[in-house]
Amino acid sequence: MTAPSSNARAGFLIVLLAALFTYGLIRAFSIRFATGDVYPPYSSMRASPDGAKLLYESLSRTPGVTVSRNYFPLEYFEESNATIFLLAINVDQFANESESYERLAKRGSRVVAGLEWGWGNDKPQHIKDLEKRWHVKFGFEDPQIAYFTQAADWRILERDGPRILAIERDFQKGSVVLFSESGDFSNSSTIKLDRLGLISAVIGPRSRVIFDEAHFGMAESGTVVGLARRFRLTGMALGLALCAALFIWKNAASFPPPSDAPRPETLSGRTSISGLYTLLRRHIKPADLAAACWNEWLTGNRRELSADRKARAEAILRDRGRQPLDAVREIQTVLHSKGPL
Repeated sequence: MTAPSSNARAGFLIVLLAALFTYGLIRAFSIRFATGDVYPPYSSMRASPDGAKLLYESLSRTPGVTVSRNYFPLEYFEESNATIFLLAINVDQFANESESYERLAKRGSRVVAGLEWGWGNDKPQHIKDLEKRWHVKFGFEDPQIAYFTQAADWRILERDGPRILAIERDFQKGSVVLFSESGDFSNSSTIKLDRLGLISAVIGPRSRVIFDEAHFGMAESGTVVGLARRFRLTGMALGLALCAALFIWKNAASFPPPSDAPRPETLSGRTSISGLYTLLRRHIKPADLAAACWNEWLTGNRRELSADRKARAEAILRDRGRQPLDAVREIQTVLHSKGPL
């Protein structure tokens, strides 16, 4: 049996390494996506303690409640009777878009916002506009912790001494609920079961619950990858990748391995000049070689040659024809001399 060639072994090794690399990459991404570490804190797809996936999954298993995620800007949102969660939304962003949230509430939705206060040394630029528009006042312990100190026209849902932590206000058909932070919605808080009463009261009687992911920067891209993920075509993509790997392997090495090719036979012989010399010796005598060359040249140049030079050349052939090289040289001298050819 013929041993596999080096090309076949190299091709098989390349395919094996590519398969192992692909498996490792898919495994790493599957672990990251399973834990949700790739998603921002308080995202409904994050499974770590500071995520909100547990609340999302719990509500999705509650009879009579429909839960979904939103990846589009809320100004294009057409839902009119739902509870919309905006968890860990930057207070500046919330202040800029407060008019849009009012419109959602006026159409009949309940907007629940957990504010994010991590601004560093500078306070949010639009916090004064928010306080003026909605008649609230904020107090701060440090750049990460804030609360409400005043909430005129708002109902207080939760407080800790003088600090107000959650408030609610009606806007025509719907309402807006503000939390000073989003910790009550995290996985670590949900698993303790001590805040579920407040969360249930916040959701209210609506059977449609929507977790907004667009304010985290996660938007529906409309790409092929996004569509494949949406319609669960990941398995098909892996199958196509496997077919591509098999195609590369098929073209990289044959199976079974090819037998050793026979060594080409080489023929050694004379050169073309040697062959011409042998051919001339067989058909032309040495004494007739100069005359044969003269007659061949004369066939194409007879009209340009004068009778005198022709006679002199033929005389040379008669006298020196048995020495072909000397005769040819003398004839060349005659032909190249000055005067008419």
